[in-house]
Amino acid sequence: MLYIIALSTGIRKGEIRGLKWSDVNLTKGEITVNRTISNIAIYENGEIVGWKLVEQTPKTKNSIRTIPLPNNVLMKLKKYRSKQIEHILYMGEAYNNHDYVFPNFEGNLIEEKTPGRRLNTILKHINIPPIRFHALRHTYATRLFEAGVPPKTVQELMGHADISTTMNIYTHVMENEKVEAVDKINNLFIEV
Repeated sequence: MLYIIALSTGIRKGEIRGLKWSDVNLTKGEITVNRTISNIAIYENGEIVGWKLVEQTPKTKNSIRTIPLPNNVLMKLKKYRSKQIEHILYMGEAYNNHDYVFPNFEGNLIEEKTPGRRLNTILKHINIPPIRFHALRHTYATRLFEAGVPPKTVQELMGHADISTTMNIYTHVMENEKVEAVDKINNLFIEV
């Protein structure tokens, strides 16, 4: 389910790790991104001696956003939630309920590398070369552009601070749209 949400919302790995059920509106079919999980270095005498998980607000105010879910994804998420509730009840007091949508088995925050490792295990099993988890975010944006979604809407869904960020990253996707646009005005130049 984590990968389905990543592909259908384009949220970042830290945002998906920090996603809580209080951020999910199963009635309206939307999720609100308002936190991210980051690994912060702990220094002693100028050297890194460890890492600390920190829950914080996303990197820009535009990163705080509400993303609608496709209906088929919403239905899968509702089933996932029901199974998670069954698991919580089964675990009883051994479950640490922090309200995370994608916790580990005991209810705690999943490790930073877990989503990427599991993704590549799945891909290896189906004979697809490994990719970085962040590629799911790019796939989401690319599919939006291919579906004809306006760049400003893509910017808002992705949580980019400004449109130039969106356009600089996804310019290659727009090449086909330029050809299609020129084809649409072709009939204006009919031979006389």
